[in-house]
Amino acid sequence: MIKFGMRSPKMRRYAVIIAMALMLASVVALADVIYYYKGVITAQVTTPPLVFYSEGFPYTLNSYFSGYVNFTALSTGTGFTAKINLTNAYYAYFYHALGLVVNTPGWLYVTNVTTSGNNIIIGNMTIIVQDPHDNIMCIFQVISNGQPITNPPTVCPLSTGPYFISVLVQPVNPLSASLSETVTLYFGYNVVSNATVPLPLT
Repeated sequence: MIKFGMRSPKMRRYAVIIAMALMLASVVALADVIYYYKGVITAQVTTPPLVFYSEGFPYTLNSYFSGYVNFTALSTGTGFTAKINLTNAYYAYFYHALGLVVNTPGWLYVTNVTTSGNNIIIGNMTIIVQDPHDNIMCIFQVISNGQPITNPPTVCPLSTGPYFISVLVQPVNPLSASLSETVTLYFGYNVVSNATVPLPLT
């Protein structure tokens, strides 16, 4: 006759350990106590504080020249896209490439700068904001020595009215026609204070 039991001290210890583990597991499973609080957010549409222009601007722009440059303000008003051609020049200056109309006074800054591509071909890149009289309002260096400056420290106070955006690029020479690089950045516009707040979750 075979009798089943736990006469062995070692077996009893195993049983106690297993029982304690099961008890702890049940305690953990029952340990969540959650309170929920309701909030209601109503979104409304208001006048955009600033708008980019590649056409329809009150001043002449240099947004497009076939084979050299193509800056296009998005019809949605959410920003712009650009294609620029670099060559073996020491600098490439895309002068008055975009227009900017400020409807609400505030502080402009650049944030979340990243680069991608098969090679580094941009050594330095600077974005320049000018008023209609060509006075420089602010300078944002977004690439330095081939590396993006993720959150440039410059913040630029702007009053209402039109402005120009120019881009100065220093290529990494020598260049090959097969090379390319993409720069992605965001313009932040703070209508309350001169604080620069990076865009989260990008």
